[in-house]
Amino acid sequence: MDSKDEYSLGKVFASLPRTTRGLPTVLGNSPDGTKLLYCNGNSVFIVNMNDVTDVDIYTEHPISTTVAKMSPSGYYCASGDSHGNIRLWDTTQKTHILKATYQVFSGPVRDIAWNDDSKRIAAVGEGKERFGHVFLFDTGTSNGNLSGQSRPMSSIDFRPTRPFRLISGSEDNTVAMFEGPPFKFKTTFHDHSRFVNVTRYNPDGSLFASAGADGKVILFEGTEGTKQGELVDDACNGNAHAGSVFGMCWSPCGAKIATASGDKKIKIWNVASKSLEKTIDMGQSVDDQQLSILWTKAALVSISLAGFINVIDPELGQLKKAVHGHNKPITALTLSTDKQWLYTADFEGHLTRWNVQNGESKRIQPQIHKSQIIGLASVNPDTLISAGWDDTVQFTANLKDSIESARPTSVALPSQPLGLAASEDGTVTVVSCHKHITVFENGKQSSELASGFPGSCAAINKAKSLVAVGGQDSKVHIYSLSGGKLTEKKVLPHSGHITAIAFSPNDEFLVATDSARKVIPYAVNKDFANASDKEWTFHTAKVNCVAWSPNSRHLATGSLDTNIMVWDMQKTGEHPLVIKGAHAMSPVNALVWISENHVVSAGQDANLKHWHLKL
Repeated sequence: MDSKDEYSLGKVFASLPRTTRGLPTVLGNSPDGTKLLYCNGNSVFIVNMNDVTDVDIYTEHPISTTVAKMSPSGYYCASGDSHGNIRLWDTTQKTHILKATYQVFSGPVRDIAWNDDSKRIAAVGEGKERFGHVFLFDTGTSNGNLSGQSRPMSSIDFRPTRPFRLISGSEDNTVAMFEGPPFKFKTTFHDHSRFVNVTRYNPDGSLFASAGADGKVILFEGTEGTKQGELVDDACNGNAHAGSVFGMCWSPCGAKIATASGDKKIKIWNVASKSLEKTIDMGQSVDDQQLSILWTKAALVSISLAGFINVIDPELGQLKKAVHGHNKPITALTLSTDKQWLYTADFEGHLTRWNVQNGESKRIQPQIHKSQIIGLASVNPDTLISAGWDDTVQFTANLKDSIESARPTSVALPSQPLGLAASEDGTVTVVSCHKHITVFENGKQSSELASGFPGSCAAINKAKSLVAVGGQDSKVHIYSLSGGKLTEKKVLPHSGHITAIAFSPNDEFLVATDSARKVIPYAVNKDFANASDKEWTFHTAKVNCVAWSPNSRHLATGSLDTNIMVWDMQKTGEHPLVIKGAHAMSPVNALVWISENHVVSAGQDANLKHWHLKL
């Protein structure tokens, strides 16, 4: 039986776009406007805007991606990376067959444009000898010369009708026009006083607009570039926005323009009357700066500095929904006791709550931890326990009602926390730290034990009588717990640092994983004797995480080798089920079982994936 028949990938809760403060984030879309394209890490994401859990991920770039645009035909995608490479790949197959790779310049690609018949591609960015290039899709041969601007170019667009033109915006504060094909420099426009962030043609090619860091949005005639006027908001000293304009797009009908700015506002303008129609205030914090905007037939979408994907209703001029999540590696994952919500934490200390069924996501505000979160536990009733490298453990109650106004109880820890475990009812919490093991009862510290080893992970059994702590001393330390105090009763040696540890739900087994690729189940009632017939060392790199199925029969492990393995306690001598490359090019950092045959994995790539197992 092929292992592919043993599992299938269900929903994907995708990573958010990677953003950089002060730089526009460029979005792409499918020709029908239903799919959104963006980049994070070495992945390109194609997200269905009607169902954000329907995601296709392209992971073949060896280094970080910067921009991706789909051809007007819809058959190919061109994606650029930080070393100036453009990969052309097929969008119709799940395997995304590569057509060609071209290195167009030495630095990051900032923007890519296709012409209307999908035969030519223009790319701009940062290079040593040139900042722009236009070439033929089929052969990669040059189709002209995009020189004439003296600093990196940040935006490029094709005129959709004849006579063909290319317009580009640059950090030398100019907009340039090229005529062709083959394309050659025609003229520059010096209407901006700071970087030009975005240049875009309207759908029929009769006009184009440019927007810049000076807050201006300027309209030009489409063929010769005669200035047609500016979009001005009287409240912004004669400019369109009070901050840099990072994003600008035309409505599909061409009658309106939407702009996104560092002043945390999105504005919708009427082009014919050059008047402001709607202003949408996106918030007050730095994270609410708007770095991009895209208007398709399906949706008007903007990107916040936090990476949030905001879907806006242009008629009402208000936010319809926001997709929260993570664009940095996910470090911890837990499932609520009613199995309705997933909670995830990332490298920067952000916490997100997800609806298991539909992927709706909400960032927990205000931010609870200032740095990386190493452990999460969701306990009854509706409380989240988290430990982070700000050396605190936080008890956040009533999350259902207070997701935007979280008021955690914070307790300082004696040394840096490395592992966290809590009983299901939340009465007992154990935090294993660099030099201590701390026990909390009902949110209050009841004891602290100087451990003499860095405790990398912790587990507590259902009966609340045993605590296991995995150490960087390559040993599993078993303690009995009574009256809030720990007493060491057994030490189990391993051949590598202990990376993850868990008691089975029926308290019969304890499993420990280590950096020497081993997964070892122990029989608790047989004085922790090894409970498997064969050695479980099928992973090819450090095992990062382990989780038990609710019926205590199966356990899943995730590893640095990008694979997930599912082991069967009733067939311990047999080969595990392997999900190869579960998170392509990315370690698996956390796992949780939703039901007997439904596992969710979280990766270094900031994605959550739902796996359906045929066990």
